Amino acid sequence: MFPILITLLSTAGLSVFAVNLIIRNLLYICEPSEVLIFAGAKQTIESDREIGYRIVKGGKSLRVPLFDKAFRMDLANTIIELRVCNACSRGGIRLSVEGVANIKVAGEEPTIHNAIERLLGKSRDEIEQIARETLEGNLRGVLASLTPQQVNED
Repeated sequence: MFPILITLLSTAGLSVFAVNLIIRNLLYICEPSEVLIFAGAKQTIESDREIGYRIVKGGKSLRVPLFDKAFRMDLANTIIELRVCNACSRGGIRLSVEGVANIKVAGEEPTIHNAIERLLGKSRDEIEQIARETLEGNLRGVLASLTPQQVNED
Protein backbone atom coordinates (compact mmCIF):
# COMPACT_ATOMS: atom_id res chain seq x y z
CA MET A 1 0.00 0.00 0.00
CA PHE A 2 2.75 2.43 0.97
CA PRO A 3 4.77 2.00 -2.31
CA ILE A 4 1.60 2.58 -4.34
CA LEU A 5 0.92 5.83 -2.47
CA ILE A 6 4.48 7.02 -3.07
CA THR A 7 4.18 6.13 -6.76
CA LEU A 8 0.87 8.01 -7.10
CA LEU A 9 2.20 11.09 -5.29
CA SER A 10 5.41 11.19 -7.35
CA THR A 11 3.41 10.74 -10.59
CA ALA A 12 1.06 13.57 -9.56
CA GLY A 13 4.03 15.77 -8.64
CA LEU A 14 5.74 15.08 -11.97
CA SER A 15 2.49 15.79 -13.82
CA VAL A 16 2.04 19.14 -12.07
CA PHE A 17 5.69 20.00 -12.79
CA ALA A 18 5.32 19.04 -16.49
CA VAL A 19 2.10 21.05 -16.92
CA ASN A 20 3.69 24.05 -15.19
CA LEU A 21 6.74 23.81 -17.47
CA ILE A 22 4.61 23.55 -20.59
CA ILE A 23 2.43 26.52 -19.63
CA ARG A 24 5.47 28.66 -18.80
CA ASN A 25 6.91 27.99 -22.25
CA LEU A 26 3.65 28.53 -24.13
CA LEU A 27 1.93 31.34 -22.21
CA TYR A 28 2.96 34.83 -23.32
CA ILE A 29 1.99 37.93 -21.36
CA CYS A 30 1.86 41.22 -23.26
CA GLU A 31 2.99 44.45 -21.59
CA PRO A 32 0.84 47.58 -22.13
CA SER A 33 3.54 49.20 -24.28
CA GLU A 34 4.06 46.29 -26.65
CA VAL A 35 2.28 44.00 -29.05
CA LEU A 36 2.70 40.24 -29.36
CA ILE A 37 2.81 38.72 -32.83
CA PHE A 38 2.24 34.99 -33.22
CA ALA A 39 3.44 34.03 -36.70
CA GLY A 40 2.18 30.85 -38.23
CA ALA A 41 -1.57 30.44 -38.63
CA LYS A 42 -3.22 32.36 -41.48
CA GLN A 43 -6.22 34.53 -40.81
CA THR A 44 -8.30 37.01 -42.78
CA ILE A 45 -8.50 40.61 -41.60
CA GLU A 46 -11.31 43.06 -42.23
CA SER A 47 -10.14 44.10 -45.68
CA ASP A 48 -10.38 40.49 -46.93
CA ARG A 49 -6.60 40.27 -46.89
CA GLU A 50 -4.96 37.10 -45.60
CA ILE A 51 -2.10 37.47 -43.14
CA GLY A 52 0.14 34.83 -41.58
CA TYR A 53 0.07 36.06 -38.00
CA ARG A 54 -2.21 37.05 -35.16
CA ILE A 55 -1.81 40.08 -32.91
CA VAL A 56 -2.28 40.37 -29.15
CA LYS A 57 -2.33 43.86 -27.63
CA GLY A 58 -2.37 43.73 -23.86
CA GLY A 59 -3.31 40.59 -21.98
CA LYS A 60 -2.03 37.10 -22.57
CA SER A 61 -2.21 34.32 -25.12
CA LEU A 62 -0.99 30.80 -25.67
CA ARG A 63 1.42 29.92 -28.47
CA VAL A 64 0.47 26.84 -30.43
CA PRO A 65 3.50 24.53 -30.19
CA LEU A 66 5.20 23.59 -33.47
CA PHE A 67 2.90 25.90 -35.45
CA ASP A 68 3.43 29.40 -34.00
CA LYS A 69 6.49 31.51 -33.36
CA ALA A 70 6.17 34.46 -30.96
CA PHE A 71 7.61 37.95 -31.50
CA ARG A 72 7.36 41.16 -29.48
CA MET A 73 7.20 44.67 -30.92
CA ASP A 74 7.77 47.68 -28.70
CA LEU A 75 5.15 50.45 -28.98
CA ALA A 76 6.86 52.90 -26.61
CA ASN A 77 7.59 56.49 -27.58
CA THR A 78 11.16 57.26 -28.69
CA ILE A 79 12.86 60.65 -28.94
CA ILE A 80 15.13 61.20 -31.93
CA GLU A 81 17.47 64.16 -32.33
CA LEU A 82 17.78 65.43 -35.89
CA ARG A 83 20.57 67.47 -37.39
CA VAL A 84 20.51 68.63 -41.00
CA CYS A 85 23.62 70.46 -42.24
CA ASN A 86 24.01 72.38 -45.51
CA ALA A 87 20.36 72.03 -46.52
CA CYS A 88 19.53 74.28 -49.43
CA SER A 89 16.62 76.66 -48.81
CA ARG A 90 14.55 78.51 -51.39
CA GLY A 91 16.89 81.05 -52.91
CA GLY A 92 19.92 78.75 -52.61
CA ILE A 93 20.98 79.73 -49.11
CA ARG A 94 22.52 76.91 -47.07
CA LEU A 95 20.99 76.21 -43.63
CA SER A 96 21.88 74.03 -40.67
CA VAL A 97 18.89 72.97 -38.58
CA GLU A 98 18.59 70.92 -35.40
CA GLY A 99 15.37 69.40 -34.18
CA VAL A 100 13.77 66.75 -32.03
CA ALA A 101 11.12 64.25 -33.08
CA ASN A 102 9.00 61.84 -31.09
CA ILE A 103 8.26 58.60 -32.90
CA LYS A 104 6.00 55.73 -31.97
CA VAL A 105 4.77 52.63 -33.75
CA ALA A 106 1.00 53.00 -34.06
CA GLY A 107 -0.83 50.21 -32.29
CA GLU A 108 -4.14 50.49 -34.15
CA GLU A 109 -5.25 48.59 -37.21
CA PRO A 110 -4.48 48.85 -40.12
CA THR A 111 -1.25 50.76 -39.42
CA ILE A 112 0.02 48.06 -37.06
CA HIS A 113 0.04 45.61 -39.98
CA ASN A 114 2.27 47.96 -42.00
CA ALA A 115 4.65 48.31 -39.05
CA ILE A 116 4.80 44.53 -38.57
CA GLU A 117 5.58 43.95 -42.24
CA ARG A 118 8.29 46.62 -42.33
CA LEU A 119 9.84 46.53 -38.85
CA LEU A 120 9.40 43.08 -37.30
CA GLY A 121 12.76 41.55 -36.49
CA LYS A 122 14.60 44.88 -36.54
CA SER A 123 16.31 46.13 -33.41
CA ARG A 124 15.34 49.39 -31.71
CA ASP A 125 18.52 51.03 -33.07
CA GLU A 126 17.69 49.96 -36.64
CA ILE A 127 14.15 51.37 -36.33
CA GLU A 128 15.53 54.65 -34.95
CA GLN A 129 18.02 54.86 -37.84
CA ILE A 130 15.27 54.29 -40.43
CA ALA A 131 13.10 56.95 -38.78
CA ARG A 132 16.00 59.41 -38.49
CA GLU A 133 16.93 59.08 -42.17
CA THR A 134 13.30 59.45 -43.26
CA LEU A 135 12.72 62.50 -41.06
CA GLU A 136 15.97 64.17 -42.14
CA GLY A 137 15.02 63.65 -45.80
CA ASN A 138 11.58 65.15 -45.20
CA LEU A 139 13.10 68.06 -43.27
CA ARG A 140 15.43 68.79 -46.21
CA GLY A 141 12.39 68.80 -48.51
CA VAL A 142 10.52 71.25 -46.28
CA LEU A 143 13.57 73.51 -45.95
CA ALA A 144 13.96 73.58 -49.74
CA SER A 145 10.48 75.08 -50.08
CA LEU A 146 11.02 77.83 -47.46
CA THR A 147 13.08 80.99 -47.36
CA PRO A 148 15.43 81.49 -44.37
CA GLN A 149 13.00 84.10 -43.02
CA GLN A 150 10.11 81.61 -43.11
CA VAL A 151 12.27 79.02 -41.36
CA ASN A 152 13.02 81.51 -38.57
CA GLU A 153 9.32 82.40 -38.24
CA ASP A 154 8.13 78.77 -38.12
